[in-house]
Amino acid sequence: MKVSEIMKTNVLTAGPEETIKEVILKMRKKNVSGLPVVDKYSKVIATFSETDVAKALPDILNEAQYIPLVDIRELTSEPIKRVMHIPAITIKAETDVKEAAKIVLEQFRHRLPVVDNSGHLIGIVTLGDILKALLNE
Repeated sequence: MKVSEIMKTNVLTAGPEETIKEVILKMRKKNVSGLPVVDKYSKVIATFSETDVAKALPDILNEAQYIPLVDIRELTSEPIKRVMHIPAITIKAETDVKEAAKIVLEQFRHRLPVVDNSGHLIGIVTLGDILKALLNE
């Protein structure tokens, strides 16, 4: 089975200049925990997830220690490019689902953007999509 058979094509994305708060609110509305970050040409440049924010928070707070009375609103006004996962780990639509599962496990990613030969986003496949496909084989 190929990734093209299980991927979602209506993909929520963000741009690198969007703020952490904007993107988290966008993700909550669609009930997703992460998304691809694309440039103005829809080329995948990174991924962003709640986990990326949690990992970066100690560094952001350390820098903020010099700001009196740090407000979480100030921290979430940072652009996501500050915490996004670069480079994005992507796959092609013709990738076998078992190979996608291997990549997810080796790279510790919960979602993989699916790109064409030029790196433009065409879909996304999640760990849940992969598990369902493998269980239904």
